[in-house]
Amino acid sequence: MREMEMKTERLAEILQAYGGDPLRWPEAERLAAQGLAARDPRAAAMVDEAEALDALFDAAPTVTPDAALIARVLARRPRPSLWRELFPNTGVWKPAAGFAVALALGVGIQNAAADQLGLNDEVATTYQESDGNGLTPLSGGEELSEEDVL
Repeated sequence: MREMEMKTERLAEILQAYGGDPLRWPEAERLAAQGLAARDPRAAAMVDEAEALDALFDAAPTVTPDAALIARVLARRPRPSLWRELFPNTGVWKPAAGFAVALALGVGIQNAAADQLGLNDEVATTYQESDGNGLTPLSGGEELSEEDVL
């Protein structure tokens, strides 16, 4: 970027983002920004203000938090749900889809095994009513009364 293309608004954006030290400014815009600050008093004042703010930040004491403060902050942080702990980087649909596939596979295997063993939907009708007061197994055998079943 050439010097004459630098606008005051862009210089303000650079100062907000990078501070008043020209060494931190984007290299491609550094010369244009310095040239603008050298010839425009308003731009020079903006740079001076950014340098003063940088000096204020540099003079601020650094405080290291003690262990009790760290423990309190960590204790109050939001906890991830159990779902997120079990599946940290997945959406909800992936484990749900896996469960659905496993369920379908299990039902399919159960149905295939029931067919191979001769078991089918008629298993539920194993007992039929004989004369209204007792049940007789379809395969024969002794009659069961209601008291025997209960």
